[in-house]
Amino acid sequence: MNNKTAIAIVTRSRDIIALAHAQLARELSVPQPENNSFDASYRMLDDARNENGNWIKVGELLGFNRQQMLDYADLMRGLRGCDDVQNLDPNTLNKSLIASLQIVNLLELAKHKYPHLNWDSRYSLPDETSEDNAVRQMRAIELLIRQVIDEAWADQQKLAARLQTLFGKEQVARIMKSAEKDNILSGTLLEQLRIIFSNQEDYPNYYDAYFDGASGLNYASTTRETLSQFLQSLNHIRNKIAHHKKLTESEMLLLNEYFDQVVEPLRNAHQQGRLQTDPDALYHAPAEAIKAYQAQLAKLNAAAERNEVVVKKINHKLTWALAGIVGIIAITGVTLHFSGGSFVNTEIIKDKVSDVQEKLGKVKQETSVDPRKELANLGVQWDRGTMEQAIKHGDLRTVKLFNEGGMTWDSLFLSAAMTEYGKNPSKNLADTIEYVTAHPENRINASEYSCRTEINYMRERMKEGTLNEALNGKIIRLVCADPKAQKIFAETRKEAVERQSSLEKKYAQYNKPQAACVKELMKDDGDAVANAIFKARQAAVYSLFPNEGRQDISQRAATATGLKFTDYQYSSVSRKVFRESLNFYCDRRLEFAKQDYPPVIDDLKAQIDYYDTVAAKYGIKI
Repeated sequence: MNNKTAIAIVTRSRDIIALAHAQLARELSVPQPENNSFDASYRMLDDARNENGNWIKVGELLGFNRQQMLDYADLMRGLRGCDDVQNLDPNTLNKSLIASLQIVNLLELAKHKYPHLNWDSRYSLPDETSEDNAVRQMRAIELLIRQVIDEAWADQQKLAARLQTLFGKEQVARIMKSAEKDNILSGTLLEQLRIIFSNQEDYPNYYDAYFDGASGLNYASTTRETLSQFLQSLNHIRNKIAHHKKLTESEMLLLNEYFDQVVEPLRNAHQQGRLQTDPDALYHAPAEAIKAYQAQLAKLNAAAERNEVVVKKINHKLTWALAGIVGIIAITGVTLHFSGGSFVNTEIIKDKVSDVQEKLGKVKQETSVDPRKELANLGVQWDRGTMEQAIKHGDLRTVKLFNEGGMTWDSLFLSAAMTEYGKNPSKNLADTIEYVTAHPENRINASEYSCRTEINYMRERMKEGTLNEALNGKIIRLVCADPKAQKIFAETRKEAVERQSSLEKKYAQYNKPQAACVKELMKDDGDAVANAIFKARQAAVYSLFPNEGRQDISQRAATATGLKFTDYQYSSVSRKVFRESLNFYCDRRLEFAKQDYPPVIDDLKAQIDYYDTVAAKYGIKI
């Protein structure tokens, strides 16, 4: 995408976000953004966090789950300082483009929660942006990734063996059942392709060379992580295409950008003879091939949904089978206990034991020292989401197997576990958290924002009275060890100090005696404030479309004054009434300022003090 188009999209995205935040401000009980900048939109969001206690509660109000809310806050925070769109360097412009489109996509969820919200999310779309083109792009990306994997391995049996290590035999059997002959990857879902393609062990040796010189793939810290994030983000779009659902304009634009960034290095690889598959040929496929792709998507999705149902039924039956076996053992034990051994035939006992062993053998798959096979024996799927749940619920045995098998995990999994610990402080959960923090072994994925995020969570837990500081401190030491993470935390503290200073200055403008306030307002003979009171009364009493957002302090004082002094229904008021109304206006303005500013300023002071305490305790440079 050329710079001119990218600048136009980022600018329009910024306006959409501002429009959305202006409408969402009321739902979040905070003032509207004072302008349409990214910075103002973020401050409104941060005000909502202060107003509602934490990000998670803001997410609940917006209709976001925990991860969506944390992503949303991080994306908005990352766009601060990017308002001068025209002068952004190409790297920052690229990141701003993707981040702003992702935010606009997330805001659609808020529209579903509040159907009365109606901001305009339309763009001036480039010529190539359309539903039909989106399907072509999605197909080309998916088939390209498959071809890259196929060409890299060059052996279906070797690839199948690797997939069994990644997914386990059962899942690979399901993939092969949906696949074409001699094309195992044709049976994979996009998320499975992402896991294969972005595997930390395989990527450097098998796939990295195809993206040599891909300077555009810099959204995350590495090309591999960028590609993984892009493919993960495309899951939602792919599913909509599979179900013939209409894509939003922001989704089509995001797909455009992903397509350009992924295809360009692969096109170069093809032209240089390093990749046999021609990306342009895949994109320009005939209409019949596009229809066949959509049909295949629907087929794969349906198969995946059926498999989910089957797995649930098997797990249900397995539970009852194990219960029956336990019952046999229990009955046998009771018989032995009451018989005293004198009336029991030992051969019968042997038969019973053999029978139990045989049934257990049928329920349990082959045993192995391989942790991944052991997880398969337990019926546990090899994926990060399952590991997250194991950490969150204190399943230490499963977590150890995942760790020993080489699974990577996210620092947010520990945050979720600490939240659960606050609700139910069990020893299993504490042991699991301690194990994970003690065995990162370079497999924990912690973003540069993890240190700041976890310290904020720790403060929230302290305020709620659910904090175990010794346990939480181990997480802090882990995620705050990275100098980049410490730098982000230091910047956050600096922002808090600057915001405190700014709020104190604003509060000082209002926090003055009545006489000083009146004197200030009379500099122009009171014309400005009289006009403001008159308009505020008109809007409150007569307007068909009143401002439903929360007004600033001066507007609220003007509205209260206009409603108190009914003479403002006319274009002029007597000198006496005007003097009385100014006194009333100044009193109300001070009253509203005292309601709004001191609690926020005090909380910021407490936040900064907490940051300083934590930094000193855990050796974080600020």
